[in-house]
Amino acid sequence: MKKLMCVTVLAIPALVAPAQTSRLSGTSLGAGGTSLRATEKNAPERKIELPKQDPRDTVTKVMFSGPTSGWGFTKAPTPYYSPDGKNLGTLPGGVMFDYSSVKTSSKNVVFEAKVKQGDTWAGPFLLDCTALAVFEGKPDTINPEILSDLTAYYSLKAKIAERKAEIEKNAHERSPHFESAKRAQERYTESIKQAAELSEKAEKLTGSARSKSLDQLRAMKYEQARIKAEADKEAAAYKAWKEANPLTPEAFKADPALAALEKQLEPLKTKLGALATEN
Repeated sequence: MKKLMCVTVLAIPALVAPAQTSRLSGTSLGAGGTSLRATEKNAPERKIELPKQDPRDTVTKVMFSGPTSGWGFTKAPTPYYSPDGKNLGTLPGGVMFDYSSVKTSSKNVVFEAKVKQGDTWAGPFLLDCTALAVFEGKPDTINPEILSDLTAYYSLKAKIAERKAEIEKNAHERSPHFESAKRAQERYTESIKQAAELSEKAEKLTGSARSKSLDQLRAMKYEQARIKAEADKEAAAYKAWKEANPLTPEAFKADPALAALEKQLEPLKTKLGALATEN
């Protein structure tokens, strides 16, 4: 039984200098491994000062070059969709799936799969590849004891991740900037919603009514720029506080609920060996 991976590729288009051309070629993914080769045209040696990149402009893509059918488990709460792309919510970690095809969405790779619910299979659904542990073959050919151990393993891994996120959230909410940053972001989100509604309304109007709505929209856009600047300022202060007050390993070790979950995980890691890897 071979384990496969979805590979996350980080792309930052703004950091590519216009005078240079680079290309990613020979991308392949085997069982549990990745081979990447980058080739670049020769250019005179010179130091290029690259602009600082806003993290919001960073694009991540997920690639998968494994077989078009297989099975696996969700490693964390995972978005799932109907075959026509309707968001159906999230599946918890530790859910087994059996996929029959691999598709490319506007963002990530998705698997067309059925999911195990009790003793029955439901679906098909589309599962985002980002948080999946993928294996070759079919689950009904695997030793039932291994399947049981893998189900328990990924369920516990998901619970551990959720508990760590909860500990971090509780710690970060103690920041003096948390509430102000949250409110500022909510105001900005609401301004975007209002502008979209007014724009849609203006499209349906004609004559002086349309002109009046467009004037209101322009004024709203100016105000939105001010709201965004305030939200960015508050977000920066909150981020700076988090960086200055990082959670230490001791903060996680001191949590009894987390310690209990990790203790349950240890014997499963030993039994599963190479199947219990992080990727």
